[in-house]
Formats: sequence, structure tokens, C-alpha cells
Amino acid sequence: MKIDERRNLVLPVVTERVVRKVAQEVDGKPVTKDVTEEVVRIYAFHVPVSRAIFEQHYRVLASTKAALQSKGAAYLMSAGPRIAALTLKDECRKEAAALGMVDELGNVQDEISEALFAEFKRLTTILCPGPHGWDQLPVETAISSGKIDSEDWEEALSGIVFFTSHYALARKADRATTARGTSEFLGASITSSTPTEFLASLPTLTPVAPMAMTPSSIPS
Repeated sequence: MKIDERRNLVLPVVTERVVRKVAQEVDGKPVTKDVTEEVVRIYAFHVPVSRAIFEQHYRVLASTKAALQSKGAAYLMSAGPRIAALTLKDECRKEAAALGMVDELGNVQDEISEALFAEFKRLTTILCPGPHGWDQLPVETAISSGKIDSEDWEEALSGIVFFTSHYALARKADRATTARGTSEFLGASITSSTPTEFLASLPTLTPVAPMAMTPSSIPS
């Protein structure tokens, strides 16, 4: 039996609090109760970096993981997902400086993080509601069309960096456990599906009544 090692990361990017009417029976009488829950409106579907990209950037990925872990588990768990992208950028600047990547004025030219962040973006698809169901958009298109904003992407990117710095450095035997544990910590999930297959597994888009808002079409 062939083991499927495709472990794609699916991150919630935009969520919304909604209220659903739930029918219950109290003292033998039917009553309706309001139940508040978080509904994911927009996802980021990320394919892990290739072995070639890992081998090209393993030093900065390893130093990013080490930097996040250097202040202990509490720091890693509380701040790690929020500052992972910034930490990677710091490590890339150090690497660029060590490699002599400076201009004539001695300013560090960090082409490493630019290339790595561009690869993260290339490997990510934004899944969002459209006129006829779910749309699959490149990150730049999702931003320019107003589906997400730059801050949404920066938060998703930091989660992707956090995931990558752990998953890409894991031994083959540990990758499944590392992927699952890291994704759960991020409030995300792992799937071997393609974006189209993942969307097919979601409930059909139906109108949901948000709190103190008019009804809108979002995933149920």
C-alpha cells in the first residue's frame, strides 16, 4: 500500500460569529434556542514547500525554529504563530549579511526572504465564497479584489511560516505527527486533497444570519 504523504495545510483566514436557531425540547415543550458559533468564511490552502526549496533555505528555516523556541514553550505557544514571519525575516537578513549580500553603502540586501515569501505565496490558494459557490484565487488576486486584506494575508503567512519551520525540519517518520500537531495548534487542518476536492467536502454555501447583521451567504 502506497502512503499518501501530501499534507496540505488549510488555515482559516476570515471567520465570523453567527447565531443559529436550534430547536430543543424543554419540559416536554419545543423551544428555540440561539446558539453562537464561529464560521470560517475564507480559507488559505497551502501546499508545503518542496524538498528543493527546503534544501535551498534550510538554514533560515532551522534558525527561525530555534529562535522561536529559544525563550521557552510558553513564548513559542503564545507568540510563535504571530511573529513567525517576522522572525524568519530577521534570520534571512542575518543570512544575507553573512553571505555578503550588501549594496555599495553596506546596506543588507535581503533577497532571501523575498524569494521565500514569494514561494509561500505561490503555493497558497485563497478559498472564498463567490457568486456561484467557492472561488479559488491566488493571494494577490484575493487581496486586490477585496476578498482579504494585507493584514489577513500577513497573519496567514505567519501561520504558514510557523508550520513550515516545524514540518519541513521533521524526520520523515515524524512528519505526520508534526503536521497534525502544528496544524491543530494553529486552529487549522491537514488534508491530502486538492483545493477542489477539499471544497467538495465542505457544506454547500447557504445563507446564515450573523449576529446583528442582515443575512449573507457564507459557509454553513
